[in-house]
Amino acid sequence: MRRWAALLAAVGLTGGCALGTGDDRSRAEELAAQYFPGQLKVVGARNLFPETTGSEITFALTGDPDAVVRLRVDAEKGLCNGKSCEVELRTVMERGKQKAQTWRELAGALRGCGHQPIGANEGLGEVWIEGEPANATIGGLMAELGDCLPDRSITVNFAAPAVAAKRPKVDPKLPTLLQLTGSKTLAALSAKTYLAASFAQRDAATRKRESSARLVRPFEEREEFRKRVEAAAGAWLAANRPGDTIGRGMSLWRLRPGTVDRLVGFVLFCNGKVQECLGTSENAVLMTVDRQGNPVGEMRAVENVRNAQGRLELPYPV
Repeated sequence: MRRWAALLAAVGLTGGCALGTGDDRSRAEELAAQYFPGQLKVVGARNLFPETTGSEITFALTGDPDAVVRLRVDAEKGLCNGKSCEVELRTVMERGKQKAQTWRELAGALRGCGHQPIGANEGLGEVWIEGEPANATIGGLMAELGDCLPDRSITVNFAAPAVAAKRPKVDPKLPTLLQLTGSKTLAALSAKTYLAASFAQRDAATRKRESSARLVRPFEEREEFRKRVEAAAGAWLAANRPGDTIGRGMSLWRLRPGTVDRLVGFVLFCNGKVQECLGTSENAVLMTVDRQGNPVGEMRAVENVRNAQGRLELPYPV
């Protein structure tokens, strides 16, 4: 806290504008009027802290209720994102238009199969819908979404109705992509454990689309889960492979296809003391667990789970 206070004081003493956006906003408005007259309206501004100068200015685009144009301006240096302001403004203008079109394709596809998008990340690689999948419905939902989503890698996050109802109210006059990608909206949607369904781009030859689902948890729950599965894997190793020890690291835990309460994943282990194979565990315990991390069903060792480059290649059941 003392260091941050000292930094803020230093910024004020040196005349830096990290604590204000006025000059940058004025410069952004001048640029918009010069190169795109009547097309851009400032709807937000933020400092580029901890940098001592510069701001990100957010525009709405006239005639496009979805589009957001973000321009990084440093009036003091006369640059925008370190470049010519004219060039950068034209670049972010086109980027904003393209992203709005990408959003309309994605939102239209979801609505076409009965799902209203309620949130998204800024890159549009993740989108939120309201829902609480169950064992009886998850298989159908995954198939439906795989068919209707645009053909690119994308993750659909499910917010339970009670969670979705608590997201903050936003100004309906703001561009759609500003309403749905706001930090407060995304924080509210991710406050509780949620199901994330990931879909790959279709295979060019077979046109098949790989998909998987997982649970995303708050940090405290994630740590409890980790400790429970590592303890179970350690007990299994002690009984079945004396001398081997739990390594450092776990795999991503995926939901078993057709379930929302059974997860499958791997806990890495070492042939010997953990200090002797830190970061290079080549074996893993394959486990199926419930949502709390308690083993259900068979556990077994899988050997040689790294490729020649040292990356993990884990044989998830399908």
